[in-house]
Amino acid sequence: MLLALLGVVLLPATAEARGRRAVPDIRTPRTVQPAARSSTITVGLTVHVASEDGVPITTRRQIAMWIERANRALAPHDLQVQLHRIVPMTGYTEVTRPRDRRDLASMAQHDGTIHLFVTESLDPRRPLVRRRVRGLHWRYHGLGRGLRQREFVVVTLGAPKTTLAHEVGHLMGLRHSSSEDNIMCSCRRGGDTTFTREQGELMRQGARRFESRQQQARQRAENQRYRSLDRARRRR
Repeated sequence: MLLALLGVVLLPATAEARGRRAVPDIRTPRTVQPAARSSTITVGLTVHVASEDGVPITTRRQIAMWIERANRALAPHDLQVQLHRIVPMTGYTEVTRPRDRRDLASMAQHDGTIHLFVTESLDPRRPLVRRRVRGLHWRYHGLGRGLRQREFVVVTLGAPKTTLAHEVGHLMGLRHSSSEDNIMCSCRRGGDTTFTREQGELMRQGARRFESRQQQARQRAENQRYRSLDRARRRR
């Protein structure tokens, strides 16, 4: 049902137009999802898709599957994520260095949405690492003023369908669980993994804190802009 509402269209990895390679346009969703129930907390989702040779590495169909699975787990707790827009990125098929994360942080604007970055690889290819990282929640804690409070999630192409829900849980304040039937367990198995009632309440609180952080960051950015304009006028 959700796939139909999103206007999901499978985007081929390669496309041909008049004998030349064409880049699929995945920037704007075709339909707008219906309004959520008044009791449901809805958080927007901006999806940044890496590209290789100018071609997006994933499809709208796969993104919709991740969102549908996340909402299936969030719905019992009156929470949902809603696709806001899809933004193609140039490059970033691998995110393996701190510099890569800072670059992504600069793209995660304070617009009230969760910023999801889709890439092929997250961890460096180290022989001693047995399990590859499939998802990540990251918040900038450095000294750069322009990056303060920037946070986002990353999901790789080979990630399980539950990875987006898992990383959204982290963004909303949840820690890892040791129960295999819980989405917050790295050892989770099967397609019926869920959040507990307690986790649901924590996530609702976390969603409100997320929005509060976004508002505070927008206000700081606006104040900084006014100060810069004031200094520029004084120098004239």
